[in-house]
This record gives sequence, C-alpha cells and structure tokens, in this order.
Amino acid sequence: MRQAIGLVAVVAVVNLVTLGLAYLKLRGGVEDALRANLSQHMAGFQVAASPTALEILVAAEADVADPAQRVFVYIAPDGRVTGNADAFLTGDGVEIRRKPDGRPLGSDGYFPRVERMAGGILVVGESRAPLSELRETFLVLLLLSLAPTVLISLGAGAMIAARARRRVDQIEATLARLSEGALDARIPTQPGREDDLARIGARINRMAAAQEASTEALRQVSADIAHDLKTPLQRMTVLLHDLRDSLPDDGAEAALADRAIAEAEGAVGVFHSLLQIAQIEGGGVRARFEPVDLARVAAEIAELYTPSAEESGHRIALNLPNAPITISGNRGLIGQALANLIENALRHTPSGTEISISVGRIGGRPELEVADHGPGIPEAERGNVLRRLYRLEQSRTTPGNGLGLALVAATAAAHGAELILGDNAPGLRIRLLFPAPPDAPSHPA
Repeated sequence: MRQAIGLVAVVAVVNLVTLGLAYLKLRGGVEDALRANLSQHMAGFQVAASPTALEILVAAEADVADPAQRVFVYIAPDGRVTGNADAFLTGDGVEIRRKPDGRPLGSDGYFPRVERMAGGILVVGESRAPLSELRETFLVLLLLSLAPTVLISLGAGAMIAARARRRVDQIEATLARLSEGALDARIPTQPGREDDLARIGARINRMAAAQEASTEALRQVSADIAHDLKTPLQRMTVLLHDLRDSLPDDGAEAALADRAIAEAEGAVGVFHSLLQIAQIEGGGVRARFEPVDLARVAAEIAELYTPSAEESGHRIALNLPNAPITISGNRGLIGQALANLIENALRHTPSGTEISISVGRIGGRPELEVADHGPGIPEAERGNVLRRLYRLEQSRTTPGNGLGLALVAATAAAHGAELILGDNAPGLRIRLLFPAPPDAPSHPA
C-alpha cells in the first residue's frame, strides 16, 4: 500500500508540474497579447498634438468601450479627467476607479499602460478577465484530471495491495504452520499466475514437500528400526528372565541378571514408545476419534496414581468442573498423555509437594492442565524437551528415557491441541488447549 501511495504521489506531482508549466506558458502568452493591445491603442493616440485633440480622441474611444473590459482615461495638464473611468497615480503605479455616474468596472482588475502625452497623462487599461478565466480553466482542468487520476490510482493500488497482502498473509500463515511442524502445509496456488509471489510460493511448496518427504522417510526408518529391534529385545528379556529363574537369589549372578533384565525392559519401553509416537504422527488415530469427557479421564487417571503419589509423599489435587467437558479424540492417548505428565511430576518434584490436575475452558477451548512445584524447566529448554530422547542435564540421574513429553506433544498434535509449557512459580505448568467445539461458549467456563 505504501508503494501504491508513493506511485500516486509521483503521478500527482508529474501532473501538477506539467499543468503548472503549461499554465505559466499560456499566461505569458495572454499577457503578451494584452501588452500588444495596449501598445496598439497607445499608438492610435500619438497623432493628437494638443490636450484638446487628445481629449476628443479619448472621449470617442471611451464612449464605445465597455469599462469592464477596457478603460481610457486622460488627465489633462489642468487636472481635468476625460474617459470612462477615473485614474489616480500612486507610488505603486496607477489606481483605476469607477466614475460616480459611470458604468461598472471589471471585478478582475486591469493590466494598465501609462504614458505622458500632450502635456498630460494617458492611461489605457486592459481587463485582467482573460487571465482570471485562464486560471479558472486550469483549476477546473486540474480538478478534472488530477482528482480522477489520483482516485483511480489509489483504488487500483489499494486493490493490488490488498490482493498482495492476502497472498503474503497466506505465505506467512503457511510458514508459521511449517515452523510449528505441520510439514503438509502448502501455499495455495493459482494456475497461470507467474508473478514474484507465485514463484516464491512455488519454491516454498517445493521446499516443504522435500522436507516432508525427508522427515517421513526418517520417521519410517526410525519406526522400522524400532519395530525390527523390539521383537529381539523382547525375546532377550524372556531369556534373561529364564536365566534369572535358574540362578540362586543370593548370588552375584542373580543381581547381574536383574540389572540386565531392567536394562532390556527399559530398551523395550523406548522402542515401544518410539513406535507409538510414529503411529500417532502417522495420523491413523484420527479414524478412532470419539467423544471424550476430559473431566472423567482426569478423575480416572488421578485415582489410578493416587496410591503411588501417597507412597512417594505427594498429593494429587483435582480441580474439575461440575459439567462434562467433551472433545473429539482418542481416550486412550489422552489418558496416556496425562499419565506421562503425572509420572514426570512424581519423578522430578520433592516429596511433600502437590500435583494439581485441572480441567476447564479458556475462551471456549477445553483445557487440561497439570501443575507441580518442582524445579521446572528453563524457558530456553522448553522447546527441546519435546524432542525425542532429549533429557535435561539435571534429569539424567533419574529414571526415564526422554520420550514422555515427546509422546504428549505427538498426542497434542494429533488432536489439534496447543501444548504450552509455562512457569508455575515455582515448578512447571503444562497446559493442553484443545480446539473449541462448534457449539462451545465464547467465554471462559
């Protein structure tokens, strides 16, 4: 829009300069014509040799001339004034006035010529009406040419700018979705359009398609590796259990076998989580979506973890609404995501602290929240902890595989929910904001 306004300003300035130069040129021509008329009239009076003769000539011309167009005034040596107007010499030139009983003068003023002649002063004045008419003509011309040009240019510029703005907004929205991980986002294209924005959009779409293909290939490789290794690890775990059962309980071999079993089961859990994340990200879970009451899921999972929380010295506090808050989703995945959040809180928060589970609405959007009073997650690390197998430095000595929050993030993405990690001052506050149902209220519940 700024470019359009700038272009309109340039067009307006060019029009103003062009019309201004034309006006000055024509004005000069009109003034030259007025001067030529004055010189011609003055030459006609040069034949008068005496004041009386000049008075007769001036009176004759004045009788036939309209003082609104042209004035003739002769001031004789004795001060007597002859003509169709009165004239008075001033320091700035001559002042022409209407005679008390004479015809009206022109309202535009006069272009005068003053000469001493026959002992007196002869004043001939041409009306400035042609100059005023020229000025009015150019003002009308300026209005009729510049105003439509500016309005049409502004309208066209506004339309072009609005169209470009919409396309830029589409590009920005697509880039925002791509940066959030939605690699299937594409910029809408129009066949036959070959301008700069169309070329930029096509290149972004090609880049996004290549990135999506690379990511999908990597995801598929990861899923294949996890699937291929999960079965051998499970068999190895069974064999280790058989070995452990054949060893005496008080021997060093039994303790070593127990450690090997724990490590093998941990590896099986990692591969199981990786496969589950791959399945969630594959989009197949959407086919099994059904109405899910978040409050009921939260109550059931909290009841399931209450004994573990009491055993570790924690308290689970529930803040649930009186009415159901229903979303379209997969009940099992939402329950597992909540279980992961509770397990993280139990693992990383001190004994004696409270873990709060809340369900409600924010701006009409269903919300599931888990808050604790542990060490929290530094703001700079909150994006990293959602990556697979990523663990904070202070968490490397605690049990876990770095996949809990990654699975929560995959579940949130599958449900179109927004996963927000915030500060609970102290502690961590994790919120899942689900899309608002079509009939949801617009105010918080």
